[in-house]
Amino acid sequence: MSETRNIVVLGASFGGLSAAHYLCKHTLPQLIKSQDPKYELHLIDPSTHFWWHIAAPREIVSVKEMPHSKCFVPNMDGFGQYTNLKGSIHFHQGTAAGLDTNARTVSFRTPSGSEEILPYYALVIATGIRSPTPLTTLQGEHTISEKALDEMNIKLASAKDIVIAGGGPVGVETAGEIATHLNGSARITLLTGSTKLLPQLKASRATKAQKMLEKVGVTVMYGAKATGSEETSDGKTEIRLDNGKTLTADVYIPAYGVQPNSEFLPEDLKTKTGYVATNPNTLRVDAAGPRVYSAGDVSGVNKGGVLHLQASIPILGANISHDLLADVGGSVAERKYVAKDDETQLVPIGAKTGVGAFGGWGMPGFAIAMIKGKDYFLGTMPDITEGRKWVKA
Repeated sequence: MSETRNIVVLGASFGGLSAAHYLCKHTLPQLIKSQDPKYELHLIDPSTHFWWHIAAPREIVSVKEMPHSKCFVPNMDGFGQYTNLKGSIHFHQGTAAGLDTNARTVSFRTPSGSEEILPYYALVIATGIRSPTPLTTLQGEHTISEKALDEMNIKLASAKDIVIAGGGPVGVETAGEIATHLNGSARITLLTGSTKLLPQLKASRATKAQKMLEKVGVTVMYGAKATGSEETSDGKTEIRLDNGKTLTADVYIPAYGVQPNSEFLPEDLKTKTGYVATNPNTLRVDAAGPRVYSAGDVSGVNKGGVLHLQASIPILGANISHDLLADVGGSVAERKYVAKDDETQLVPIGAKTGVGAFGGWGMPGFAIAMIKGKDYFLGTMPDITEGRKWVKA
């Protein structure tokens, strides 16, 4: 009986799906030529659906404009195209619970609460990051975020005082979307603990963003970091600030402070900030032993986001192919990843304008509206869910 070697991908969001589709297009077709051993691909994720949460700022105000049916799609639907791999691709709904690098096994908790253990020959850690709210990142099954978005749409319709905490792109985009949608019917405050908005952009562009927000009715409060919140007896939310003061709002959206989904990992595989201790050039997790890699935001090798992901996946895929194809007589050259930290970020403020830069060059508001503000790149979702971005190695 032939040996079965499991290639396990922990996570089926942006990083996990991208890595898996790359393997299906370029690596596994070469591996299956060998009848012994037999290779199988396993994906593990708490959600059965992928969410294009890049569009969350607009979904927060209108799921009619951004319907769930377009933003949430079954994460395994895109794998039906690989007829040559039929029976070799498996999905497990569950939350990563542990990693034993000596036994080379991963454990995960299923929705029923049971724990399962899966051995791996190769492992890709792509568990991503999470925000404080299911309004902007998945917090388990996708229906949790769908419900939160539906409820927020209803709340915003009657809200008079709205507070958004976080001066990064999600906070700025959300404030701009809400202000544009409500058109002056509510007081909107955007909090940031910093002295400027949008830390990845230069000060002049951050100031431009502030002026755009003020024009649509948003008050920006600097040096005010939210430290917690609680519901009051009258249905409002009291927000605590690090200066000891509090604010009260009908609607509060915490759009700050993402955390890596890495609690299940041994401490020696994590950085001080909790991200996977990933080799920044090879994208291998060297301390975990052979054939262990990390993909996407949880790897911590760049500033995160889709553009950095698109640059890293071909290097990750080549290095996985190099390691695995050597077992069956194949040959793929190793590649080196170098993160680019130039000023690149597009931040819509409503559907018609925005602020940002690409490669250090500033972009006019109408261009940002055309490129991202129209639908938050929703039309490019098949690049991830169907792996269209990885047709070429």
